Amino acid sequence: MLCKVYCACCNGLEVTTVTVEVNVTDGIQFHLVGLPDSAVKESQQRIESALSSNGFRFPGKRITINLAPANIRKEGSSFDVPLAIGILCASGQLGDEVTARLKDFLILGELALDGTLREIPGALPIIIHAKQQGFKGCVLPSSSAIEGAEIDGVTIYAADSFKDVIEILGSDIYASSKIVTAANIGELEEEAGEECPDYDFSQVKGQAFAKRGMEIAAAGGHNILLSGSPGSGKTFLAKCLRGILPPMTKEEAIQTSNIYSIAGLLAAESGKEHHRGGLLRNRPFRSPHHTITVPALIGGGSRGLPGEISLAHNGVLFCDEFAEYDRRSIEVLRQPLEDGVVQISRVKGKHFYPARFMLVAAMNPCPCGHLLEGWGRCKCSSSAILKYRSKISGPVMDRIDIQINVRPVEAQDLVFSSAGKEETSAAVAERVRRARQIQYRRYMSAGEKFFTNAAITPAKIDTYCKLPFGQNAVMKALVQKKGISARGYTRILKIARTIADLEGSESVAMAHIAEALNLRCPDKDEIV
Repeated sequence: MLCKVYCACCNGLEVTTVTVEVNVTDGIQFHLVGLPDSAVKESQQRIESALSSNGFRFPGKRITINLAPANIRKEGSSFDVPLAIGILCASGQLGDEVTARLKDFLILGELALDGTLREIPGALPIIIHAKQQGFKGCVLPSSSAIEGAEIDGVTIYAADSFKDVIEILGSDIYASSKIVTAANIGELEEEAGEECPDYDFSQVKGQAFAKRGMEIAAAGGHNILLSGSPGSGKTFLAKCLRGILPPMTKEEAIQTSNIYSIAGLLAAESGKEHHRGGLLRNRPFRSPHHTITVPALIGGGSRGLPGEISLAHNGVLFCDEFAEYDRRSIEVLRQPLEDGVVQISRVKGKHFYPARFMLVAAMNPCPCGHLLEGWGRCKCSSSAILKYRSKISGPVMDRIDIQINVRPVEAQDLVFSSAGKEETSAAVAERVRRARQIQYRRYMSAGEKFFTNAAITPAKIDTYCKLPFGQNAVMKALVQKKGISARGYTRILKIARTIADLEGSESVAMAHIAEALNLRCPDKDEIV
């Protein structure tokens, strides 16, 4: 008897429906074809034990299983359950009613030897794929099913064991108690931003200029570089950024959660306070160590998994001690910073992952770090300083919108208490939220595919970042004087647009451009 069960496999973020074709005939053999990897081939032993533990038998006949399409490699243990269901239906151990309903379901899960189900990676993109392909339901392990709680248009069933799967397929009454819903999960847009009590702007003494730069960067999604002496507060400022970023929109949350699901990290996020199941709420904040390898940063490996830059999609990639990173690791950031996407090419195929992130980098201005202190404490030679700075190439620097020199905290600010005087992250976050809403409404109403000022395409610069009337000659002189590149010029205009949005201004004024220039172009003798 021939039976078909439907499941899916992920190739990066691309999901393909896999048809498990099972044929049971006379004989004693087991054939599994369709480009399965070792984990799929080993499923026979897990299935035999699980069936025996749940009152079924593994048929002692000739079993031929094909995983179609046969030209796509199938990896992982998530095929265990559909293979087991197919074997039972093809051998007549499940009723015709169950067999007839298989066409309506996408079924996945790994089997333990006692028949319990273990979580699988990539559940969220698979659920979205099931919705797009018109399946009525998805049957998944409970820990994986929760990932799709907020996806409408497809019914998701959570199973803890193989018996649960059988009962879900055979009984509508039983299945209703296993449906995963978005109950008790509020709308993403109504959620507050992530609270970071240990890192609040009110705890930062002085550094008004740097805090202003961080606010503008957060409001427009701009990349920012903080260069300054050790202990000046660069790392603390960067970590305070988490408390002022607005929560993701539902569309952004789905994009980012898809990446975490593929990497097998979305379920782990559910243990955090800000995540109650379903989609990620707050923007990711990834902080890789400076010894990170290129594949770990950009993505890859034998399975082509996403790297840190994709895990930071719609959020922040914080690179502390930026000049200590391997030069190759820094250089691979060039294209993602410009295009917002990364392509990973391997022997098994190509994987495309989104990588639209805010780069927040912190570094010292010289090997000893004291160059900007101004009282002769720095003893680094000119050649040592040049070698240190050359780790970060001109093209990379040109892609960093805001470049701030963070000077040591003034003694007055450091010694005397400023409790209650410094602005809190909550106050800054409210301004950032309003600026982001202005941008979202502006670009949504115009039908654009971007929603932050930092992502404005070159073709739209003149539309959204027009120079003040009659100021073309002034800007021409400034560009020539500062030696600003074409990319740098457009980024200055984007920063000015963000400053205008923070002030609630419909148009960009010369004061906004002046502040943007100050943030983009510090004094030439101090540029890192």
